[in-house]
Amino acid sequence: MISEVLDDIIDKNRNLTVDEAYECMDDLVSGNYPNVVVSSFLTALRMKGETIDEITGLTRSMKNHAVQIDYKPEDYLIETCGTGGDTFKTFNVSTVASIIASAGGAKISKHGNRSVSSKFGGADALEALGVNIELSPEKVINSIDKCNFAFIFAPIYHVATKNVMMIRKQLQTRTVFNLLGPISCPTNVNARLTGIYDPELLETIAKVAMNLGVECGMIVHGFDENGNPAMDEISNIGKTKVAFIDNGDITVKYITPEDFGLSFSKPEDIVAPETPQEHIQIIYNILNNVTTTSQDRARLDLCLMNSASILYLTKKVDSLEEGVIYSRKLIEDGSAKKQLEKIIKYSNE
Repeated sequence: MISEVLDDIIDKNRNLTVDEAYECMDDLVSGNYPNVVVSSFLTALRMKGETIDEITGLTRSMKNHAVQIDYKPEDYLIETCGTGGDTFKTFNVSTVASIIASAGGAKISKHGNRSVSSKFGGADALEALGVNIELSPEKVINSIDKCNFAFIFAPIYHVATKNVMMIRKQLQTRTVFNLLGPISCPTNVNARLTGIYDPELLETIAKVAMNLGVECGMIVHGFDENGNPAMDEISNIGKTKVAFIDNGDITVKYITPEDFGLSFSKPEDIVAPETPQEHIQIIYNILNNVTTTSQDRARLDLCLMNSASILYLTKKVDSLEEGVIYSRKLIEDGSAKKQLEKIIKYSNE
């Protein structure tokens, strides 16, 4: 299919149908195309601008080629992740927020890889904390059942895309795979909190998410204190643009820390530290409710906002502000710290 559509994409800016995009991903993972053709296809798509139908078709094929995890959630199973590629680097916010929210009953399927654009990614952090990130499908299901959380290590499940990953590294530029990775989780997720590097793509990814079966979701991009695009997660230093998904409807609006009952923080208080050891210490400080410095409080607030959003999307609370109150209680009474111990235990069973 790639050989049939490539000229049209380049010469005519032609958009692919869902089925054409699906077949193109089949071609990409087949390994039958020279690297130069694959590179040309990915570059041409980016220059044209990827459409909802194209991202939907590519993702469906990618998910179907993945090792499958046959887990059927009784209510909501949420995926929490970001695309990377943002300009403002923070510590491992979604990792900590997922631990807190899973202590509150949210079932979380966290799909990801080792760090690419950040200094110390979610997989790196979980592994350093003692979590086994290389789980089989059976162990993923066991971990979700027993402690509401499992990490799904992308290289184990997306083996078919291995040859494409090498080409991506050689290109050293964004491709559609930056968008596909966070939305191609092989579990049956029906809720989603996803950070996107480009605020202009929120509604596109929200529509793709609905095409893939998501019922409730927040697709987010956070801005800095000057209103500039900054981070692929909810921001507590500026406003956050959100595409809310609610059973077939999409509403785009801006939220701020005040919607969570919190105040704005200073950018320097949430920036990523330099070493893995400092990242891990931040995680432990949050779970231990350390609030000694302005940095401690800002980092805690940022995790509370993201945890609150997970709890809100999975219907554990009725509002974002209630989600913050509940998340704070889970930290203060030790439930969040005990949850990390459970995650470590059941991931290593």
